[in-house]
Amino acid sequence: MSKKRKLEKPTNLYIIPIAFVITVVPLIVFLKVFTLLPIEAKNWYGQPTYTDFFNYYKSQWLLAGSVIAVLAFLINGLTKGFNIKKSAIYIPLSIYAVTIVLSTMLSKYSTIALRGFVARYEGMITLLCYLALFFVTYNLVKFESQIKFILGAFLVSASIIGIVGLFQFLGLDLYRTAFGKSLILPAEYRLLADTISFRFEKSVVYSTFSNSNYIGSYMAMAIPIAFFFFVMAKKLYLKIGTGLLTIILLINLFGSRSRAGLVALGVSLLFMLIIFRKEIFKRKVLFIVGLIAVVVTFFAMNAVLKGKLTERVFSEFTQASQNEKDFFDLKDIKFGNQSVSIISSTETLTIKNIDSRLYFYGPDDKALDYNMSDNNGAKTIAFTDPVYKNYTITLNGDIIDVYQKQTQFKLRAGSDTFKLLGLNGDETNSVKKPETLGFSGQERLGSARGYIWSRTLPMLMHSLLIGYGPDTYPIVFPQDDYIGKIRAYGTAQMIVDKPHDIYLQIGVSTGIVSLAMVLILWGLYIIQSVGLFIKIYEKSALNYLGIAVFIAIAGYLAAGFFNDSVVGIAPIFWMMLGLGFVCNRICQRINLT
Repeated sequence: MSKKRKLEKPTNLYIIPIAFVITVVPLIVFLKVFTLLPIEAKNWYGQPTYTDFFNYYKSQWLLAGSVIAVLAFLINGLTKGFNIKKSAIYIPLSIYAVTIVLSTMLSKYSTIALRGFVARYEGMITLLCYLALFFVTYNLVKFESQIKFILGAFLVSASIIGIVGLFQFLGLDLYRTAFGKSLILPAEYRLLADTISFRFEKSVVYSTFSNSNYIGSYMAMAIPIAFFFFVMAKKLYLKIGTGLLTIILLINLFGSRSRAGLVALGVSLLFMLIIFRKEIFKRKVLFIVGLIAVVVTFFAMNAVLKGKLTERVFSEFTQASQNEKDFFDLKDIKFGNQSVSIISSTETLTIKNIDSRLYFYGPDDKALDYNMSDNNGAKTIAFTDPVYKNYTITLNGDIIDVYQKQTQFKLRAGSDTFKLLGLNGDETNSVKKPETLGFSGQERLGSARGYIWSRTLPMLMHSLLIGYGPDTYPIVFPQDDYIGKIRAYGTAQMIVDKPHDIYLQIGVSTGIVSLAMVLILWGLYIIQSVGLFIKIYEKSALNYLGIAVFIAIAGYLAAGFFNDSVVGIAPIFWMMLGLGFVCNRICQRINLT
């Protein structure tokens, strides 16, 4: 066996499926009209179908690519002999896989847990595809040339994604053109091309992903790989090409305005400073020029975007004062006999329905004076009392629209009761308050992440051994927490479909045990990489590849504190993790000889 391994020659044949997934799957954008199950429609936006451009076909081609990758692994093993690398990493990997299966089988929503929730499709099948790709990558890739082949394929895909994003930043979105629409619409829907609307404003980069935030997670991996290929390039055209690509990817990151991506970039730079601390002192000029280039790019784009980048960064530190000053601090909505009281931290507004006529009261049942105007049949009420100057009440039939400091919600006035209008036709006069943990008064922190995390953390107590089921988060989240949603989003009409945190996502979906196993696996890689690359023995291409993959993974995991796993990017991470373990294994062997 030893002689056989020594004579084995590098071949890319069996790793082509890996290159396919890492290259093609992130590029797929094509319309799928997806029919929702009743439980999905109830926890979505009520429609029986969903028009998906970004994730459905990515999930399908991911499955196809994963199956072919596993077949390639089996064929390689049958023809050359199975040579599965010995490693302790299989223990946490196997336990994680088992918890995924158990969480699916025992879930109340096993159908969703199996194939995933609409618009996300990260059910058991998809999660097992990630692990299969990791396993196959780790065991099939053995040579430096194969690592370069896969990472080179990744950069080809990143180049296309980067160019699409660059044009979006310049206001030339491919998907808004007739040609672009013809690429992403099936033939039977092309007549409807002019009816397509875009929720992203021009200049926001989202490229081939469903949300601009995910650009941050993708670029966290792509930028370090492109940069290190630039460092390693010997030929002038490759040096110029990878240098331009690095700049384009930075523009994409900044153009997406993803705070998670900015955090990832900061973590990547920190690790680079630590690893190359000695080289930096030797090449101060090169380091300063590179740092200046990044800073200039950031502030140049910030100027083009009229300060929106720095606004996104610093908004996190001013969020608390904004909550007090600019947003309605709603505490409760209490329903009584023919009355409803809207309670905030500063005042209470009570509305009574007496003989089919509405009356408005302040503290101690003091009637409030108001002025009423008519606007196309709808009556608008403005109070004369300065305490209630921020309130605007609109009456349209039996519907009462309440507006107060960037907040709007609807009440329905019945003959003897009031009801709050919630999601998908839900009407209630008993407002629920779920368990919360932390972030009190900080619900709007990080685009309402404070609200989401405060409601998600208590859910972990009910998913210790196994979780609620993969991708069932939108179902198990307390969607009827209308007070919390009004505080966080300014409306009760909001679906929370993801936790905006990979770690919470895993804990809720497949359990605390699975989260522990994933953290052990990722922790083993990080500890191994830091120990290996903190003292680089030689400046070889393989060491640089290992460092590039390590920084890419570290950046992705940093972004994961604010972003979720998504089907177009997560498989890249898992394959990159497999490559990272391979790089470390080879680097350890070479550096110690």
